[in-house]
Amino acid sequence: MQALVIHGKQDLREETLPLAELAPGKIRLRMAFGGICGSDLHYYHEGANGAFVVREPLVPGHEMAGVVEHDPSGELAPGTPVTLHPATFGVSQRGLEGKPHLWPQGAYLGSASTWPHTQGGMSEYLDVEPGMIRVLPESLPLERAALAEPLAVALHGIAVAGGVE
Repeated sequence: MQALVIHGKQDLREETLPLAELAPGKIRLRMAFGGICGSDLHYYHEGANGAFVVREPLVPGHEMAGVVEHDPSGELAPGTPVTLHPATFGVSQRGLEGKPHLWPQGAYLGSASTWPHTQGGMSEYLDVEPGMIRVLPESLPLERAALAEPLAVALHGIAVAGGVE
C-alpha cells in the first residue's frame, strides 16, 4: 500500500509498505482524505512534537475520512463512509474516570508518543478498532468529513470555556 512516511526532520517520503493481515477485532478502512495537523507539521519540520521524537518511520495523520474496506463482523458494509476518533484509551485512573483521554498508556493515531510509534492514516489503508469509527451520513462529502476531528477539538474547547458570546 502507498503511504506518506516521516523518517526524521524534513524527511518525508511516499513509500510502498506491506499490507499486513487484518488483526482480529480490527476493521480495515480505505482512506480518502486527511487533514494536516500542527503535530504532523512538527514531526516533519523538527523531527519531533515536543518531547515525542520520531525514532522510527512514522505514518502521520489523525484527521481522516474514508470508507470501510472490510469489516469481518459484517456490521459495516464495504463502502460505508466513516471518520475516526483517533485516540485509544489507556488505563483508568482514580479521579479521571470521566476523562479517558488523560489516562496513561493511551495512544493517538500518527504519534511518536508511543513505542513502537502509533502509525497514522496518511496511507492507502488503515486498520482500526471498531470503537474508533464514526459512521457518516451519505450526504457529507469525505473531503469535509476529514475535518471532523479539528471541529470536535474546537467544540470541546468552547464547551470547556463555558460557551461563546
